[in-house]
Amino acid sequence: MMKGVIDFLVSNTAEAQALRENFVFKIVPMLNPDGVINGNYRCSLAGQDLNRRWKIPSKHLHPVNWHVKKMVREFNKEREMVLAIDLHGHSRRKNIFMYGNNFDNRPHATRVFPFIMSKLLDFFSFEYSRFSVHKSKEATARVTLWRELKIPNVFTLEASFCGADKGQLKDKHFMPEHLMLAGKKILEALIVYTKLKVGPLKPNNVGKLDDTA
Repeated sequence: MMKGVIDFLVSNTAEAQALRENFVFKIVPMLNPDGVINGNYRCSLAGQDLNRRWKIPSKHLHPVNWHVKKMVREFNKEREMVLAIDLHGHSRRKNIFMYGNNFDNRPHATRVFPFIMSKLLDFFSFEYSRFSVHKSKEATARVTLWRELKIPNVFTLEASFCGADKGQLKDKHFMPEHLMLAGKKILEALIVYTKLKVGPLKPNNVGKLDDTA
């Protein structure tokens, strides 16, 4: 999914160009490099489940969590943040879906972005998406960042390790291209959500010689 996000964002399309001109993207391609290279996906080389170490991360035991949280805090002081997403795999449920949070006085606020995703990607399940905040999830990135940022759009995007039970991919396994498509749809959903105006593609001057030099 992350490759789909990056590939679309750096592509030479009017949509990608509009996104780059109007938003600043902070991307961390992998939060657990030392664990993953040793065959884990949740636990780091130190044996820590990094998805439960966001509330009070240790700079020494959970360095990526600590630095990402610091980056988010500093960035939030500079700009108004619209969206924060943690990309995950899910070992039990099918489809792609989101875990979000909930404002008691405006519960609809955290559901708009996932609903848009469900309209753009037919194997995204709004029905499987959840928006509650359980005590056991307090130390996840989703809940921790939501409490600090106080914005609606803080999510965990979950992609099944298996495949879909709906849409064109029903009863089929996800292939890399399907996960990359999901990443692309995150950015398309951001365009819809923010009502971003996408104009004609501007000429790309990268690599061209300056005749005035």
